[in-house]
Amino acid sequence: MLRTALLASAMLVSSLSLFTMYFHWLSSLLVSRQATSTTNPPIRLTAANTFKIAAFSDLHTGEDEDSFGIEQDVKTRRMFRHVLNAEHPDFVVLNGDLTTGENTYRENSSKYIDIVTGPLIEGGYRWASTYGNHDSKFNLSRESMLQEEQKHDLCYTQHGPPDQTDGVTNYHIPIWPASKHPPRLREKPVAILYFLDSRGGVTYQTDPANNDNIPNWVSPRTASWFRNTAASNKARWGTLPSLAFVHIPIKAHEDAQRSAKVSGPHYPGLNADVPVAVQGYGNVGGGVYAGQDVPFMQALLDTEGLHSVYSGHDHGDSWCALWSDTTNPRAPASNGGLDGDAYASNGRPFLCFTKHSGFGGYGDWRRGVRQIELRFDGQGGVSVRTWVRMQFREEGDVVFPQVVTNVTLNATYGVDVYGTESGGYRP
Repeated sequence: MLRTALLASAMLVSSLSLFTMYFHWLSSLLVSRQATSTTNPPIRLTAANTFKIAAFSDLHTGEDEDSFGIEQDVKTRRMFRHVLNAEHPDFVVLNGDLTTGENTYRENSSKYIDIVTGPLIEGGYRWASTYGNHDSKFNLSRESMLQEEQKHDLCYTQHGPPDQTDGVTNYHIPIWPASKHPPRLREKPVAILYFLDSRGGVTYQTDPANNDNIPNWVSPRTASWFRNTAASNKARWGTLPSLAFVHIPIKAHEDAQRSAKVSGPHYPGLNADVPVAVQGYGNVGGGVYAGQDVPFMQALLDTEGLHSVYSGHDHGDSWCALWSDTTNPRAPASNGGLDGDAYASNGRPFLCFTKHSGFGGYGDWRRGVRQIELRFDGQGGVSVRTWVRMQFREEGDVVFPQVVTNVTLNATYGVDVYGTESGGYRP
């Protein structure tokens, strides 16, 4: 009888242990869901196992609302509709500088987001944002922009944990397999989108002259949160392909440009902003680059499965390049056993610019919007193709290509030959 009782007790303990393990696993899953999206339906692949992103950048709405800014914003809205109607993306990313905040008034500054989101809402397109240095100014705060965005059900933009990150737009969004049903308990994503806030600009209502006083780099604290989040995702789901979006480019972008391995038939794209204005340069601390983004770059390199990093900020650049060997830190990233053919030959993330998409902001290069298409083969493999959809044609306009820099970001990028049309025509 004693043996029977002990056996029953052991079985009870075992059952409780299994229940405890299951409870912790389920709690972890729910926390992950809550950290990524509490109310939005999951983002899923199409039935063809593809996922296409339209990445708009540097929209710069709200410039001089009493004169030229009105026409600019009308053209920006038209640009949105043109690209959406031509591409029909599955998701939209707004990659920073949604406004020119120094030109806005306190009573309507955050309302300029409606110029951007209007066409998305009309077309039923879901979106997520990173914020740029012009999105924090004397009369505009990142928090007020986020509140305006989150009024809409199609918005997936989130606030990062304030106790772990600096800035606002630090979060991630999983992409789930194609299905008509909510994610099942044992289901896992096929890819992850990371959004990081490079900050910059002016603390709300602190300096009417709009002299920048917010550091314009991804902080070490945010880099640590990103590293921990990526590690947690790997522990939960294994190594997955991922993309990262951040407004201000990192030093690796500038080093790639200095290596002369941008533009031309192997690395097509507009290369007119030289040198690249990287994180840490031209802001607080004397405006001198001093390695402020090194912790962030190391976190990027250490994120297994990270395929590519997309930035805006430099209106005259729209190329994709390899991470240079001269950039510190030099340690290569690992695909973590994923399909190596889909990744850069040096094992590091690709570095891409989006393109100046809005009609505000400096530069008179033609506007465009980067498209990023992920295609999954059902066997764990993925391919990434990207191109730029150019602005609409106007009556009497010079004829120009509607699609430029159509490339595949894989192990032979930098060897393959592409057309050199860069989308740099000037009106």
